Amino acid sequence: MEKFSKWRDSGTGIQPFLQPVPARTQQSAAASVFGVIKTYAVGPVASVVRLVALAAIAALDVVTSALGALFVVPKVRRGYSRLTRSALARLALFIMGFHTIDRKTVSLRKGRRSTTTTHRVESGDVIVTNHTSYIDILWLVARYNPVFVELDNASTRVRPVSMWTALRAPARATPALLPASEAQDLGSLLRDARVKHLGPVVVFPENATTNGRALLQLLPVFEDMANLDEKARVYVMALKYPAQAFSPVYSLGNQFVHLFGVCMQVYNSLVVRMLDPEECPRMKDAPALCDEGKEPVDVDDAVADRLMQLSRLRMTKLTAMDKRDFLAFYHKRAKGYRPTI
Repeated sequence: MEKFSKWRDSGTGIQPFLQPVPARTQQSAAASVFGVIKTYAVGPVASVVRLVALAAIAALDVVTSALGALFVVPKVRRGYSRLTRSALARLALFIMGFHTIDRKTVSLRKGRRSTTTTHRVESGDVIVTNHTSYIDILWLVARYNPVFVELDNASTRVRPVSMWTALRAPARATPALLPASEAQDLGSLLRDARVKHLGPVVVFPENATTNGRALLQLLPVFEDMANLDEKARVYVMALKYPAQAFSPVYSLGNQFVHLFGVCMQVYNSLVVRMLDPEECPRMKDAPALCDEGKEPVDVDDAVADRLMQLSRLRMTKLTAMDKRDFLAFYHKRAKGYRPTI
């Protein structure tokens, strides 16, 4: 769209913010009839039923979380949370049509094959991934039950947020700055998560959702020594949503309407690719922590390089602040809808 050309990356020609639109293909008469029935008859009914089930799961999560607060021992509380919240999140994904998840561990080295081997991600480790939908949050909870954070675009300090806040974040404009009283160094949060068994910490270095066609510029999260923790392992992950019709990718618009559309689909697909841990950059190799005699590694550059290769996406020159400006322009033109900022 010409009116949004300002936010088309000059280097790649990609517009990373507009909601994906399915490609128009020539269909058979039977497929066209099925599409009409799904869109106007079966789909809406199925979506309502699924949304009611999701509401029940949400209510159950609130109850189980309240009961979990009664556990005093951190390890017991963490185990209980993994047993309840992770199970509820996976059930929610199943109800939404994500019946199976295509998950593999990938090696970027030539000659090494991808595997389905799982790796134990510990409390206090860091998961770095791209961000294209609120569904990312559900899968990460189902798999790891992690700590989610918001990033300060200037200082790269972080603020821990709840799962519910993380789920709603894609519908809101990215905060330009975090309140100084609520922000903390990533390194201190990692150490706290390890001691209190809070789970791994998820970092979305783009600091905004995209439409999955390209990556935004990553914030230099690991540049500041205060954000480093030599005991923490870094895991790089890429998430994609292959779709021929309605896309689970959510970059803008009314979140409830999008969720209604997701629940109308017969099934949805999620592809998860985790980089082999042996090939992930290490914080202890950063210039601030590197042993004398060893060649230091720019962890941020290494993460960006791995994420581009793993996701097979190009990186634009656009940032989370460009997404914020885009949303302000988009909603100013839209009628009858105002975003929460």
